[in-house]
Amino acid sequence: MVTKDQKISILVIDNNQKSSEETIKLLQPNPLISAVELADNTDLGLRKIISNTPDVILFDYPSSGNSEKELIELVKTKLPETTLVIISTTKENAAFAIQNGIFNYLLRPFNQEEFDGVINVAYQSKQNHILARINQIIDKAPEEIRYRLQTTKGYFMLNPEELIFCKASGFYTELYLVRDRVELSSQYLMKFEEILSPFNFVRVSRSLLINQKFIRKINKADNTIILWCAGKEYKIKAAKSQIRKLSNFENE
Repeated sequence: MVTKDQKISILVIDNNQKSSEETIKLLQPNPLISAVELADNTDLGLRKIISNTPDVILFDYPSSGNSEKELIELVKTKLPETTLVIISTTKENAAFAIQNGIFNYLLRPFNQEEFDGVINVAYQSKQNHILARINQIIDKAPEEIRYRLQTTKGYFMLNPEELIFCKASGFYTELYLVRDRVELSSQYLMKFEEILSPFNFVRVSRSLLINQKFIRKINKADNTIILWCAGKEYKIKAAKSQIRKLSNFENE
């Protein structure tokens, strides 16, 4: 479950009532969104950005108002963690977005899947920014490295040495730890692979990342790996290529 502080806030800037209603209708089913505000011109939009700093701005271009240039400049120079998305009906306006350094844009008509894709990317960007800020302020003792990670319950300190394996589960990653603990993180498995690769972790399939120090047995016959910790076994299904690599490593 995504907590409120993990969700993203949206500002829709659109002077066309029909298209703004269509946009809001597409936003409503998305569980990653905490709030949606509407501005019918760039002047009002700029004021709302300054007062609330939304995570995502859906800017239907062109729009009425006199603050278009100031709005774009503010987001680009002062709000690096805000995702600005240009929405338009023509490719020429998409070109305008690229010329102004805005690489997130949607061409109408678009479907729910395309729209959710943009929102999901913005959501993941927010989580990455949060994690980066947290890691910057954490003091790491030289004898032990820990990461503060966001979970569905809040935050917890992760020692890579205590992590047996990670398993992708939709928008989340399940973390299986020593002492029979399981945590659910809002970070994608790819992010954990990036963080944990220096600690002898290896991606054995699309959905599994394991700590090699817990490997007890590799079964070539059924492409499985047995992880063992404190008397408990975990049977992991791995890709054939990874089984071969790990088997070769063991035989060296």
